[in-house]
Amino acid sequence: MAAEQNNAVNKQKLTLNITTPRGLKFVEQADMIIMRCTDGDLGVLPGHAPVSAVLGDGILRIFNDGSVKKLAVFGGIVEINNTTVNLFSTIAQRPEEIDRERAEADFRRAEETLIEQLEEQDIRRLRVLMHRALVRLEVSSHAEEAGYGSDSG
Repeated sequence: MAAEQNNAVNKQKLTLNITTPRGLKFVEQADMIIMRCTDGDLGVLPGHAPVSAVLGDGILRIFNDGSVKKLAVFGGIVEINNTTVNLFSTIAQRPEEIDRERAEADFRRAEETLIEQLEEQDIRRLRVLMHRALVRLEVSSHAEEAGYGSDSG
């Protein structure tokens, strides 16, 4: 009896419904779904216990009959119930909806900005080190003029 129930669960499919502010965007049958949540990846198989989770930014993987589909999902929530996965997100993009050149340009611009900010932090850190060194040099020269001993402290 238990083996028959396991076989029935194994043959079941998940129904994935993705809704964005524009309405129902995507409906797909799947053997398994893996999504990025705020605290890590969440995998869902048919028969999953009911759960709700907050989505992070990441790749939604839809496994079905040996193939994998990927969507870019940026935030939202997911409600899972046995064989239904209802995903609500502001942005969910199929590969053909992504402007690759724009994404590459956005990446380069962000990388350049990050490098500039790191360079600014390095410059501030070096200025602090230079200032401290100058303070030490001036104080150390004053020690000789004021007749301090050679004790360091």
